[in-house]
Amino acid sequence: MKLHYFNILLFSLPLNILLLSSSQVYVHRNHYSITLYTSKTPKPIKSNRSLCECDLYKPNYNNDPEMKNLMENFSKQAQQRFNEYDEHMNEKLQKCKEQCEKDIQNIILKDKIEKELTEKLSALQTDISINNIPT
Repeated sequence: MKLHYFNILLFSLPLNILLLSSSQVYVHRNHYSITLYTSKTPKPIKSNRSLCECDLYKPNYNNDPEMKNLMENFSKQAQQRFNEYDEHMNEKLQKCKEQCEKDIQNIILKDKIEKELTEKLSALQTDISINNIPT
């Protein structure tokens, strides 16, 4: 336990020295309280260039002919792939429409056949008794 107290004291001393020397804060110790005073001398203002002042979004490749050629080539390839995809999707859509029309025609044909059969079968008399059969 004594070792821990010793380490804490050794750590706090350089920390206090570092803090007091870097921020130019003077400590006035009273018996009951500690008062912090800052120095009245103005610090020199350093002019730093921050990131917001830089042209972050300005492209630096506008005047590069190789980059322009590469961008045009990429644009052409992307447009070609889009056109191929569009043609492929149109072909699939056309096939689906044709299949749908065939299915609708089959349903209509089956419905017509069913109606004709019900009309023909309803014309037949189904209540035949033994007396109606000639012998």
